[in-house]
Amino acid sequence: MAVINALKKVPGLLGSHPILFVPILLLYIVTTAQTVTQSVLPPLAGGVVALVISGLLFLLTPLYQGGTIGMANEAADSSRTSLGSFVRYGKQYYLSIFGAFLLILAMMTALGIVALLLAVVVFLSYSATGQSLAVLVIGGVAGLVVVGLYVTVSVFLQFHGHAIVIEDLGAVDGLKRSAEVVTENIRAVVGYFVVVLTGSLVVGGLYIGALWLSPVPFLTDPAATVSLELAFLEGLLSILFLWPVGAVYLVYSVLFYRSLIGTDGESTAPPAEPAEGPAGSSI
Repeated sequence: MAVINALKKVPGLLGSHPILFVPILLLYIVTTAQTVTQSVLPPLAGGVVALVISGLLFLLTPLYQGGTIGMANEAADSSRTSLGSFVRYGKQYYLSIFGAFLLILAMMTALGIVALLLAVVVFLSYSATGQSLAVLVIGGVAGLVVVGLYVTVSVFLQFHGHAIVIEDLGAVDGLKRSAEVVTENIRAVVGYFVVVLTGSLVVGGLYIGALWLSPVPFLTDPAATVSLELAFLEGLLSILFLWPVGAVYLVYSVLFYRSLIGTDGESTAPPAEPAEGPAGSSI
């Protein structure tokens, strides 16, 4: 089964290619720095710094996603991978992944607007009809439909980055391919989701437990003033717990996708970027 087979291969791939941990560590260091600055700086200064870092992350996430997927896919081909590969794949597929991200963002924004308008209509109708139970029922059903559409988009398009990098596709084709692969392997994808959700709950529980036992007062008193030392401690705990999990998730998702498209064990690493321009960057 693709779900279990991919999971079994994760330790071996990470063990033979520890370089895969490095880009993920860098990401968590940056996000932790954002949290630390918000905790120790005055509200205005902390907000400005957080806004700048958030903007940089927004622009650099496609580079990170393309680079890490490319590295993991290259490693799965039994090839030597490196941080140079991270940069090459990130640059090569930046526009495609960024374009796909903007399309998904547009869909989610549209659903959010629909949900907001629906809530307003239900509220006004409920007030105008003397608090009619039928209005609440209809509004509840409509709300479930919107939530269902949101979940559907999230599930069916979740592998767009993998499709773009592993199969050398553009933004729109990557979205279509992700939906196609999920549709053809819906049972395996449900199993994959269960594994990822279970792992997330376990690690999240351990992380919250560690925070609870630590001197960090975030859980007991969120409004408490946090010293620089405690802010660094919270950041260190975040890195120690979430960094390895991020690497496991990356490799597992790549191995799982390779298994779904029938290329497990075969070379799928795209060729090097040609001199005349980046491949796979069309939208």
